[in-house]
Amino acid sequence: MRRSLIACSILLAQAAGLAYADALPVCQLQQAPAPEDTAAWQSRALAMLPCLAHPDPALRDDGAFETLAAWMRDKRLTPATLQAMRSQLVAVLHAPPDAAGVHQPFAILLLAELARVDREQPYLSPAQRAELVTVGATWLEQVRDYRGLIDGQGWRHGVAHAADLALQLGLNPALTTEQRQRLLTAVSSQVLADHRHSYRFGEGQRLARAALNLHLRLGTSAADWQAWLERLAAPIGATDPWNELRLTRMHNLREFLWPLMAGVLQVQDAARREAWLGTVQGVLQKLG
Repeated sequence: MRRSLIACSILLAQAAGLAYADALPVCQLQQAPAPEDTAAWQSRALAMLPCLAHPDPALRDDGAFETLAAWMRDKRLTPATLQAMRSQLVAVLHAPPDAAGVHQPFAILLLAELARVDREQPYLSPAQRAELVTVGATWLEQVRDYRGLIDGQGWRHGVAHAADLALQLGLNPALTTEQRQRLLTAVSSQVLADHRHSYRFGEGQRLARAALNLHLRLGTSAADWQAWLERLAAPIGATDPWNELRLTRMHNLREFLWPLMAGVLQVQDAARREAWLGTVQGVLQKLG
């Protein structure tokens, strides 16, 4: 019975084309299944996945995402269900974006929750975890839709959501040094954004949190930390003309460095904290 319910849910998601699900009543907020009805939790979770593309932010974010994330944190979903969700969400990232541009950002945000579950109760194979690192890093590097919150449309916030996935993956002790470095490269690539875009929805904070945790688990030396920060600041030349591009880059770097410095202040290792803090302060001073 359980397998047939899950299979029906997967077929329902596929029939919806993993696009927005206006006609799916499951997207409407409903009472949760009975605590003992394990099969119902699994089938409801899988049926809700297309709702991540719903044009109504109340159903997409407050409804589908928040509900599924809560169920994962409450350990309501089985490894088989988590695997099915992972497979479908990765497929969303490989497919062309939906017209509204909301599906992929919420797919990657839910993948961050799936990665969190794997960190606490491993269910992914090393190959599947490696795939998630590659898919997440590649998607973050390629983000060019920088829309954050739009009244009436809700959030997109692709950079911040992908940074959350990098954070959750990076915290996993099962990751290799090379995998963490891959994630750090992707996070670093979006610090200054692209196309003269100015961050204003907290993206710098989310990127900084992911970057700092990756550096801590990589055991980055003071010299490598300084070299990394200097590379981030390199596109802002001291002799560059004062124009919109330079000012935008300076703004985005500050939006990253201030929360990064706040995070460094919480580092427990006193020697590392002082060395890293001095370098961040130095780069900020150069920005003026």
